[in-house]
Amino acid sequence: MSELFRLTCKLSWLKKNVFIDLMDRIVRRPSLQFPGQWGYHCYEPRIYRTLAKILRNIEVQDFETLITDYITFVKRPQYLFGKHVNHEFTEICANTILYWIFARKGNPALVELLLKKTKEYWQDRSCSLALILRTFTPVYCPCPPSGITPLLYVAQTRQSSILQILLQYGILEREKNPKDIVFKIVFYPSRIRIMDDHELVDIQEDAKLCLLLCSRVLRYIPVSEFEKQQHFGRNPIIPDWLDYIPPGRYKSACELLHLCRMAIRKQLLPKNMLPDGIFILPLPAFLQHYLNLEK
Repeated sequence: MSELFRLTCKLSWLKKNVFIDLMDRIVRRPSLQFPGQWGYHCYEPRIYRTLAKILRNIEVQDFETLITDYITFVKRPQYLFGKHVNHEFTEICANTILYWIFARKGNPALVELLLKKTKEYWQDRSCSLALILRTFTPVYCPCPPSGITPLLYVAQTRQSSILQILLQYGILEREKNPKDIVFKIVFYPSRIRIMDDHELVDIQEDAKLCLLLCSRVLRYIPVSEFEKQQHFGRNPIIPDWLDYIPPGRYKSACELLHLCRMAIRKQLLPKNMLPDGIFILPLPAFLQHYLNLEK
């Protein structure tokens, strides 16, 4: 019976825009007829329950429909009750989506689809559709005053498979202080990853992979600053962390091949052509894979 109920719910939301329908249901509630008296606490539980029911068992194809619905909703004219309510509703929806995709699901296929569907909006960090650049609360909290970005959360939890996807799309290269991401990988306290779709793996092995991936993006990693933190009593997640950062990132000349990779990716980044633009360049396949951070 539970499986039949799940399929029935899935078919019902696929037939209509879930966000427009959800807003319509909220504003029809008798207790919300006076917008000046609203607060997110009045309608946040309904938003969360509705989206959680969808996202808990969502598949890649269904997630594409959900994100398309979200884009359609955000781009439509402002709703009846004006910009403030519309903005608040959108913020709660964005926080819920990011919470489920990164903190609960940890599914690389869903993350990559999210990046593909929203990459054209990344030039404006304040845009509601630039989801990957927004913040969310890893322990769910409605309409949070602050939070962390998906990239920072992935670094803290050392999800190497998802970190690789984020880096391939140039998310680390958009950071103002990319060294902070590396610092989190090395020193952030270990935590258990509780996710619906993610099997637990050795977090130390994931941390090693995360360091190697970051070294494929950055020209310089301030190892001396990290060593000072270790001297002051900070304990790294892996004792031999320095073995996973190439010497060319902190003590010797950077490899010319890596500098070329950075220069090419820098040209593609402002045009939102990472990573797809790499594979239309007239280069041998092994160089394309190198540019895409696969080696």
